[in-house]
Amino acid sequence: MKKLLMVCGVAALMFGATSCNKTSSSDSANKGFGDSLSVAIGSSQGSRILSDYMSLPAEQQANFKKDDILRGLKQALMTDTTQQGYLTGLQFGMQLFGQVLRYEEAGIPIDRAKLYEAYAKAFSADSVDADQMRELQIQFQTLAQEAQQKMMAYYQEQEAAARAAKEDSPEAKENVAKGEAYLKDLMAKDPEIKVTESGLAYKVVKEGTGEAVGANGSAKVKYTGKLIDGKEFDSNSEGVVMNPNRVVPGFGEGLSMMKNGSQYVLYIPGKLAYGVDGNPQAGIAPNAMLVFEVETSDVTPAN
Repeated sequence: MKKLLMVCGVAALMFGATSCNKTSSSDSANKGFGDSLSVAIGSSQGSRILSDYMSLPAEQQANFKKDDILRGLKQALMTDTTQQGYLTGLQFGMQLFGQVLRYEEAGIPIDRAKLYEAYAKAFSADSVDADQMRELQIQFQTLAQEAQQKMMAYYQEQEAAARAAKEDSPEAKENVAKGEAYLKDLMAKDPEIKVTESGLAYKVVKEGTGEAVGANGSAKVKYTGKLIDGKEFDSNSEGVVMNPNRVVPGFGEGLSMMKNGSQYVLYIPGKLAYGVDGNPQAGIAPNAMLVFEVETSDVTPAN
C-alpha cells in the first residue's frame, strides 16, 4: 500500500507539473490513456485473482464470497488519498489482522477489543520511554515464543490428521491392494523377483560389474517408469546422473544395489514411491505401485 501511495503521489506531481503547459487536447489524450490503463489494470488483476479464487476448494470459496471481496476492494480503492493517516492505519490493521488469524487458527484465543484498546492506549501516549518499550518487547517476545510453540504443535497435529485421512481413503487403500495383487501374481510366475525388507521388489535382468552404487554414490541412469496398467509416466533414454538419496526411497534403494552395466526391474510399492500424496502431475495416484526398468553406467561408488 505504501509503495502504491508513493507511486500515485509521484504520478500526481508529474501530471500537476505538466498540466499547465498542455492544451485541452493533451488533457483529453491523458484522460483517454488513463482510462485505458485503469481498465487494463482492473481486468488483468481481476482475472489473475479469479484464477487463484477458482483453484480454492468449494468450502473455502463459500467463506470468501466474491461480493465481500469486491466490497473490501472498493473500500480501499475509493478511500480519499488525502487521508494518509487512515490509509496507514488500514495497512497496520491488515498486518495485525493476519497475525491474529494465524493465532486463532491454531486455537489461541485473541480478544480483538483488548488488543485494540492496548494498541490505542500505547499509541495515544504523548511520549514513549525507552526502558518501558524494551520491557514490553521482552514480554511480547516471551509470549510470542510460547504462542509459536503452540502453533507448531497445532499444525503438526493437523498434518498428522490429514495424512491419516489420506491413508484411510478408499482410493489409497484400493491402490495398495491392487499393487499387492499385481506383485503376488508376478512373483507366482517369475521366481527371480526378490523382495527386500523394506518391501521393494526387484528383478536382476543383467548383473553389472565392479562395486555397487551404494547409498551415497551416483550413476548414469537410463530408465522407463510405468504404472501397473502399463501406462508410461516418465522415461530417459539419454541417461541422467542420479544419487540414491535424491529420488523416491524405493528407486534409491534399488539404484544403490546396482553396479556398472546393471539392468534391473524395480517394483516399488506406493509407500516407497509417492505415498498417499501421489503425483497428480505425472498421473500417479495415491499409494500407486510403480514399475521401473533401470540401466546403470558410469558408476561412482560411495566413499
